[in-house]
Amino acid sequence: MIYEIVIPALGATGGDVVLEEWLVKPGQFVKSGSALFMVTTDKATVEVEAFRDGFLRETLVSPGAIVSVQTVVGRMSDTLEEPLSSISAGLEAVGIEKLVEQKEKLPETSDLRTRRKLSSPLARRMAAELGLDLATVKASGSQGQILKRDIVRTAGQTRAEIGLRRVPLSPMRRAIAELTQRSNAEVPHFQGSVVIDMTEARAMLKQAAGMAAKNSWAAPTITDLVLRAAALALRQTPALNVSFRGEEILYYDDIHIGLVIGLAEGLLVPVVRHADRLNLFTLAAATRRLRKGAETGQLSSLQLSGATFTVSNLGMYGLDSFSAVINPPEAGILALGAAKEQPAAWQGNLALRWLMTATLAVDHRAVDGITVAKFLEEFRQLLENPLVLSLEPPKEISE
Repeated sequence: MIYEIVIPALGATGGDVVLEEWLVKPGQFVKSGSALFMVTTDKATVEVEAFRDGFLRETLVSPGAIVSVQTVVGRMSDTLEEPLSSISAGLEAVGIEKLVEQKEKLPETSDLRTRRKLSSPLARRMAAELGLDLATVKASGSQGQILKRDIVRTAGQTRAEIGLRRVPLSPMRRAIAELTQRSNAEVPHFQGSVVIDMTEARAMLKQAAGMAAKNSWAAPTITDLVLRAAALALRQTPALNVSFRGEEILYYDDIHIGLVIGLAEGLLVPVVRHADRLNLFTLAAATRRLRKGAETGQLSSLQLSGATFTVSNLGMYGLDSFSAVINPPEAGILALGAAKEQPAAWQGNLALRWLMTATLAVDHRAVDGITVAKFLEEFRQLLENPLVLSLEPPKEISE
C-alpha cells in the first residue's frame, strides 16, 4: 500500500516551513520513529520522523523548497513492488501545484546545497532575519562554515557603517509577539510571589558538583534544582497542572515542564518530559542537552511540544524578580530572579543569607489564589530543605 508523507504542524505559528534535507534516499527502508527529513519552522530546525515502517518510494519536494503545513512531500510503501499508481488521486488539493510554482522561483538546488554546507542552520536563519547575504559574511568555522558568531559580527559592522537598521520581524520574533499579545489579551493573569532562602540549596549544589565531577555526570545548576522542586511541587498541587479549554478544565496526569531558553534572535521553550520522575543529575543531563539543541537549532518536534507548565529563570542576568507571560494552553509559569546575599532573620538573629524571589503567574480561569499559595509554599519548603531533592545516581533518559 502507498502512503503519503505530509508536513506536520510541529507547533509552528506560521503556515510555511523550509524542507532542509531528506535524510533517507528513495528505495531505502525506514523504521517508524526514525528521522525522515529536516525542516526549518519559525521556531527551529527539527527532524520529522517516519510515522510507520516502510520504504521511501519517492520525494516530491527538493531540499530548500518552501512548503505549507499538511502538504504532501513524498510517498512511502510497504514494499518496493507496489505500483505508484495505487495512490489516491487529488494531490493538487494539498498543494502540489503550489510547490511547483515555488520551486521555479528558488535558486538552483546545487547552489542551495552548497550554501547549506557552508553555514549552520542557526546562522542561515539569523542571516535571513537580519537581511544579510551569506556571500558577504566571512566564515570562521574550522571547515569554512559560517557560524552564529560570524553573523553577529557582520551585523554589528553593518550597523556601525550606516548607523541605523530597520529589520522586519523575524518568524520567531513574530511568533513571540503574537503569542504574548494573545496570552495577555485572552488569559486573565494572577500572580503570587515568595522569597526563598537558597543558602542550603547553594551548599548542596556544591556537593552535587563534586559528585558529578567524580563520576563524570552532568553538574546540576540552580535551574536544574528549581526544575526538580517545581516538578515535585506540581505533583503535590495537581490543580495547577491543568489547561482551561472552553467549557472544561483539563487535568494532566503527566508533568512536562517547559524551560525558557533565550537566544540571540528570541527564545525557545523545549520540554523536560516527566520531570517529576527524573533525579537531579538526570535532570541536569536533560536540560544540558535541550540547551545545546536550542542553541544549534537541532531540537525535534517532540522536544518543543507538550509542556504542561513552564519555568523561566532570569536570575543569571541579575534580575531581582519579574512576572512572566503564560504560555497557552498551560495554566501557569514560574519566574525566578537572582539568588543574592543579603541580611535576613535567621534562628533569632540577623545573618547574611542567599535569598531568591519566585513569582508564579496563573490562568485565573482555571486556577485560584489558594492553589498558587499551596504550590509556592511547597516549592519553598523543598528548596529550603534540599535534602528532600534526591541525590541518587542518574539514570538513562530516552529522547
